[in-house]
Amino acid sequence: MKKEKELLWGYIDRSGNYVIEPKYHKAGDYHEGLAVVKIDWQSGYIDSKGEFVIPLRFQSADNFHNGIARVEEDDKWGFIDKKGEYVIEPIFENAEPFSDGLAMVAYQGKYGYIDAGGRFVIEPKYEAAGSFNDGVAKVFSDGRWSYIDVKGNSVPEPAKTPETFTNEAQAFHDGLAVREKDGKYGYVDEKEEFVIEPKYYIAEPFNGELARVKTGMKGKWIFIGRNGKPAFKEKFDQAMDFSEGLARVLTEVETEKGD
Repeated sequence: MKKEKELLWGYIDRSGNYVIEPKYHKAGDYHEGLAVVKIDWQSGYIDSKGEFVIPLRFQSADNFHNGIARVEEDDKWGFIDKKGEYVIEPIFENAEPFSDGLAMVAYQGKYGYIDAGGRFVIEPKYEAAGSFNDGVAKVFSDGRWSYIDVKGNSVPEPAKTPETFTNEAQAFHDGLAVREKDGKYGYVDEKEEFVIEPKYYIAEPFNGELARVKTGMKGKWIFIGRNGKPAFKEKFDQAMDFSEGLARVLTEVETEKGD
């Protein structure tokens, strides 16, 4: 056996301690108590202790929403429950998560929409299609794009909602917002006064009492508190926001490989 260094994902708590050691090639945020992880080319689901609830067996897997998740197995997409059992069999060439009670799926080369029971509510007749948003979906047929409602009826193009912020990062999160000054990023309060000086190469919005920042292009990611000081000493090659009490982080570890 030879030793190699490898970038792997794990999960930490808000104290910076590893709850689940870095051992996954890919990892997702926790949703409804479970997270998607990938080792080599297979995906499965773990609980908050790192125990496999649904074993590695899928080519691709998505987060759980309302108790079901879309997965790909043997090049076909279907939907499973939290026991890993299919509630909608994998018969689709493509599938998107449920939105407005319907999921866009590709079946025999055409796109349509199914309900939570796997029944077609809108038959697969479109050459391309998007998910529903506020009761409207965009579809392509006969050489043009148009819009439909959840019953498949044609509707006018929805009016676009004006954006309050040009960038989500400009919005206030937990009383602080990211701002740029002279090419560096820091945090301002609601008076637009810097309470954490602009000294970071990248700064992400606060999530509770912590925020993710990066000091330079080749620097590591760290978590800081609202006082601008590092929340703990650990540094990471990549780090994501906390979700259900845990944050997924990427770090270099030494692994053993067969000859």
